[in-house]
Amino acid sequence: MNRRQFILSGLALGTTATLGVNGYQLLNSDDTANSELVLAALLPALLYGALPSAPAESDAAISRTIAAVHDSLAFLPLRQQQELQLLFNLLAQRLGRLALSGHWLPLAELSLPQRLTLFARWRDSYLAVLQQAYHGLRELLFAAYYSQPEHWAALNYTAPRFR
Repeated sequence: MNRRQFILSGLALGTTATLGVNGYQLLNSDDTANSELVLAALLPALLYGALPSAPAESDAAISRTIAAVHDSLAFLPLRQQQELQLLFNLLAQRLGRLALSGHWLPLAELSLPQRLTLFARWRDSYLAVLQQAYHGLRELLFAAYYSQPEHWAALNYTAPRFR
């Protein structure tokens, strides 16, 4: 994060605090629309090179992965579920997205290199919360993608046979 992004993030957070969190409605939203929007934008960057090259197959794989993420969220502790939902809500809202990513545009409108750079900045950030967001999303999304049997061949994995 450079100096300009830091200052813009501080201004965005200050404006949000001044306007009040109640109008922003981040903490009370349990809508899955935000998570689907964010996941659909981030999955192509995180799974770059692993997704099928055909657009229709890639879109189907992303849809299956989003469904797998939603299925697996129920097995996470409540605190982690709430943190993930908060992250999705922040990334879906303009001010939150500006503070976390440094971009005003929706994540889906960012180019693939910009999304890859976003992940690299989170991974290498001096803020532990951004590193936690990166590692948590990466582990969750990789697990959701590679838990699907059609991806096992790429890993040379064969499922154990039970009698």
